[in-house]
Amino acid sequence: MQLIHTHFDNLKINSQHRRIVIAAGLGIFLDGYDLSIIAVALLLLKPQWHLGAVQTGLLGAATLAGAALGGLIGGRIADRYGRKILYLIDVATFFIAAILSGFAWDVSSLIILRFILGIGVGMDYPLSSSYIAEFMPKMQRGSGLSWAFTLWMIGAAVSAVIGLLLLQTGPEAWRWMFISGALPALAVLWLRRNLPETPRWYMAHNRPQDALRVLRQISPEADSQALHAAIAAQKQDEQPIRAWATLFQPAWMRRTLLILIPWMMMDISGYGLIIYLPTLLGSFGVHSHTAALLWNVIFDLVALGGIALLALTTRKIGRLLPQNIGFALDVLFLGTLGLVALVAQPPLWLLAITLFGYTFFNNFGPGSTTWFLPVELFPTDLRASAHGLATACSRVAAATSVFLLPSVHAAVGDGWLMLILAFTALIGLIVTMILGRNLEPGNRSLEEISETDPEAALQPAA
Repeated sequence: MQLIHTHFDNLKINSQHRRIVIAAGLGIFLDGYDLSIIAVALLLLKPQWHLGAVQTGLLGAATLAGAALGGLIGGRIADRYGRKILYLIDVATFFIAAILSGFAWDVSSLIILRFILGIGVGMDYPLSSSYIAEFMPKMQRGSGLSWAFTLWMIGAAVSAVIGLLLLQTGPEAWRWMFISGALPALAVLWLRRNLPETPRWYMAHNRPQDALRVLRQISPEADSQALHAAIAAQKQDEQPIRAWATLFQPAWMRRTLLILIPWMMMDISGYGLIIYLPTLLGSFGVHSHTAALLWNVIFDLVALGGIALLALTTRKIGRLLPQNIGFALDVLFLGTLGLVALVAQPPLWLLAITLFGYTFFNNFGPGSTTWFLPVELFPTDLRASAHGLATACSRVAAATSVFLLPSVHAAVGDGWLMLILAFTALIGLIVTMILGRNLEPGNRSLEEISETDPEAALQPAA
């Protein structure tokens, strides 16, 4: 398989690669859009339905809980039956649930529909990341994954703008906010309608002729004679797909913990701040709905800047250094805001510096890198399963945070809440520094990174 992998690892970026990144990344756009639109909708739903802290937490966490289940299911199916098989089903699930959410009649029905929508979102996470990683040339894999992830923040920013516009239509505007998520889902369905299966999945399932067919679609100028000779020399007995429990075997445990714990710690602070930012700003003195949503838009644009910086630099500095820098500065910014808030209401300038500083460096680091490390550290037959497991664990952590945050905030106040979130970032930093030693993916081939015996291949990336 080496020659075939080497060939598409060294391809020049072309229009097919760009289409793959956009089609896959728009699934991430839907995630960012819908998980952020709830922050705007809650401004209307809380007073309209007289939601308490528990109901608010359940409503905010429903999609994340669904995404946990979707990640586990989608990742395993993608490894066994292919990336393509779920690529339309997950978005169709999202599309239907988004429309039905607009017709919810009470908080219980809305929680159930948001949970179903989350299943579609969760299934797309391991699919999109695996799809991009397996198609992109090795030198552009990190930047391709980063640019795709910018669509999450673009989705979040667009949802804030749409929410601000719809907010003017009256108390039922929240219905149109949820329904609006179905429109970009239609675009994703159209873009994905005829995407091919990935060559690496075909090779892992001993289907080299199918891999060669897809490779020719991406690179028509490929040397067919040389590739046919390589396939003839590479025929082998089909190997059984390894069980999901393989991720917890001693040889893989360090990598598994590296993709689970930092992502969970990042999501505890990240999603809590994203979903409740307009509400939290009110406790810091920003009381206008319009002003809170404008802060939300700026918040998302600053985050875009952080991801863009990662996309421009990851080829030189890798993934783990940005993750460590991001976690360290998360601790600094959230910790500073928390300490000041313990003794006085922070001035507006400090609020802006700390929240925007946190947003920029979190997205330069763990907010992005935790999303694509799972697909780089594991082989093809475990890749989507590993990402699905990481997605599930991160969404359980995020859902727990979103559910508990209103109650914790009410109990301990602004200062201690920020310090608790800073502590989770500190855990992420420590775990990444300890477990990430010599596991930097860098610009290596996926096959080189994910050796069968990972502990025997722990060499620093060039």
